[in-house]
Amino acid sequence: MTTKNIHLSLSEQDKMYALRFLNNSNLNKELRHNDGLIEIKISETNKENIDIESMTEEITILILNIMKYKLLKEYIWKQYHETYLNEEEKIYTYSLELFKTKECFIKDSIRNKINNYILTNDYINIEGFVNFRMKEFMRYISTIGDIAVEEYIIKKDQDEFINVLKYFIEIQEEKIDLLKVHILKDNSFILYDKHGNKIDNIDNEEIINMVIQENLNYEDYLISTLLTLCPGKIEILDTLKNNSSKEIVQTIKSIFGNKVNLIYQN
Repeated sequence: MTTKNIHLSLSEQDKMYALRFLNNSNLNKELRHNDGLIEIKISETNKENIDIESMTEEITILILNIMKYKLLKEYIWKQYHETYLNEEEKIYTYSLELFKTKECFIKDSIRNKINNYILTNDYINIEGFVNFRMKEFMRYISTIGDIAVEEYIIKKDQDEFINVLKYFIEIQEEKIDLLKVHILKDNSFILYDKHGNKIDNIDNEEIINMVIQENLNYEDYLISTLLTLCPGKIEILDTLKNNSSKEIVQTIKSIFGNKVNLIYQN
C-alpha cells in the first residue's frame, strides 16, 4: 500500500477557501492552525498507485478560486477605489466575465505547475506559490482588471447615451405610426411604411450630413433615421441573422423599448 501526503499552508485570511477546499473533496484531509497559518494535510492511499491527479485537481481549483474571488477583487479595489468610488463591485463583475473567457487555459496552466511541483515536493505554501511560481498569472490579473474598467466605462457611457435617446423619443411627437425595418444580408436595411411602401430617407439632408461628418456605419445610420422618423411602432425583419444584426436589433430595443416587434420569417 502506497501513501502520498501533501501539506498545504494558507493564511488565516484565506480561511473561507480552506474550508471550501475541505468540504469539496474525496481525499483524506486534516486541518490545524499553526502560528497564524491554516495547515492542511492531504493524503491518498491506494493499493495500485498514488492518485496525484486528484490531488492536483483539487489544489488547482483552490488556487483558481483564490485568484478569481480574492486576488482579482483586491486588485480592483486597490487600483480603482478612489477613482470609481462605489462602482468597484460592478467593475469586478466585468472582470469575472473576462476571467471566465480564459479560465480553461488558466486552469490547465495551474494544473501543470501543481502536478510538476508535487511530484518532487510535499509542501506548498499557497500564497508563496502564487506570488513566485505564478508571476505571469498575477500580471494577467492586473490586465483583466484594467480591461474590465475600460469595458465598464464604455458600457456606462453607452447606457447614459441610450437613456438620453429614450428621453428624446418620449418627448417627440410621432411622425409615422408604423415603420417596418428589413435588415439585409449585406448589413444594410430598407424601410417600409405600414402599407409596404418603401421609405427613401436618404434624401434627408440632415441625416446625410450626419453620416458624412460623424463617419457613421449602417447601424448608426439606421438609429439616426429611426430617431428622425419617430415611429409609434417598429417591426424588424432580420434577414442577416448573425451577431451583427442581433446587436443592431438589441440596440433598437434598448432605445425604443416595447415599440419594437421582431418578425421571424422561415
